[in-house]
Amino acid sequence: RGVSLPVLFAVQVERSADAVAVVCGGRSLTYGELDRWSNRVARWLMGRGVGAESFVGVMLPRSVELVVALLGVVKAGGAYVPVDVEYPAERVAQILGDARPVLVIDDVSVLSEADGFADGPVSDSDRLVPVSLSHPVYVIFTSGSTGRPKGVVVE
Repeated sequence: RGVSLPVLFAVQVERSADAVAVVCGGRSLTYGELDRWSNRVARWLMGRGVGAESFVGVMLPRSVELVVALLGVVKAGGAYVPVDVEYPAERVAQILGDARPVLVIDDVSVLSEADGFADGPVSDSDRLVPVSLSHPVYVIFTSGSTGRPKGVVVE
């Protein structure tokens, strides 16, 4: 308690940078690779205005890119809004309409736009606003008692 997700992840990277962090579909990333790639994505997102209190929709299939995108959003200081690629269009529209994300990552090729960014650690001095434990990390939507998706913000 009392430590942000980016700091906890950085500690894990220091401990085991060469250990496998993510495996999906025959592909894998070490903690070091995941750290560097998500740092580039975080910088790309910050360049587009993502920071504290910013919601970013992430609508990618289960993949290493999904993990990179989620971690990149958190490192940028934003909160991710996961949207299952299998959801019907009406549910996607309701979720995105309610969450009002500043942008949506819905294609893995978008992540290649971050390739030219620095992959070193992202710190509070890089962010638009320093990370606070009171800032949202993600928004999860449940089916809700009315059948309409209801968002729950998790800090």
